[in-house]
Amino acid sequence: MKMETAKKINIGTLGSAATFAGEATSSMREIYPEFSEPVYFPSMDACWQELNRGTVDAVIIGVERTGQPHHGEPVVTHGYYVIGELSQPLKCNLYVKPGTRKSNIRKITGHGSVFQCTAYLDREFPGVPREAHGLNSVEAAKAVMAGDGTLAVVGSRSLPRVVSGLEEIGRDIDDGAIASWWAVARQPVFSGTPAVLVIASRCGPDGQLGRLIGALADAGYLLQTAASFPANTGVSVYDYLLTFGGKGTRSHVEKVVARFSGTRLAGAFDKRG
Repeated sequence: MKMETAKKINIGTLGSAATFAGEATSSMREIYPEFSEPVYFPSMDACWQELNRGTVDAVIIGVERTGQPHHGEPVVTHGYYVIGELSQPLKCNLYVKPGTRKSNIRKITGHGSVFQCTAYLDREFPGVPREAHGLNSVEAAKAVMAGDGTLAVVGSRSLPRVVSGLEEIGRDIDDGAIASWWAVARQPVFSGTPAVLVIASRCGPDGQLGRLIGALADAGYLLQTAASFPANTGVSVYDYLLTFGGKGTRSHVEKVVARFSGTRLAGAFDKRG
């Protein structure tokens, strides 16, 4: 079964419009007009749970950020599909409760973005511990405003619009970090002549990975990225998420994929934006 692209695709994402995920979702909706107004969920676990329940057709998730591991493993483990992508700068800022001095700060919080700001935080706040909030950066910012002035939060440019009163003490503190976002769905939305492929494949030391990459090159698609996740089935066996770019036909790609065991087409879409 394939979703009809003429209809609105109901999407969800993390937190609110002021999280990095919310900002990315706004950007994605500009280039994917078929995406609906988003539903916001309090945590990434909740995003995956609601996608699995069918509350939404797709969720917008950050799969890669500068200096962090790939977060697309649920595409492999749950058989989901990638139906769109976007990359854009994070542009992290640092916020505090009004009146807080830098010397007062005893902990720096945020969500995943705290890891993109290591160089700045090491330089400006040496020895101050960092802690990723369990839910999202908006909830982390609320804790800053409710606290005693010893917390700081790494967040998006939009964060003060949602958590009023935040005072900015650091701007663009992530050294130009980039984040890549995927729209991940339960059902495929495939193009007949895709520019981007996402392939999920379980490969071991028998050379299948190299043969697969070569076969797709012959079909018109070159490997762009590769993420691996250990599979508890043997030595040097991994589940791979591979993205390819190029020009060809989905029918040809599907014939190639069918030749490789444990391999499926997890995304075939046009490049936008």
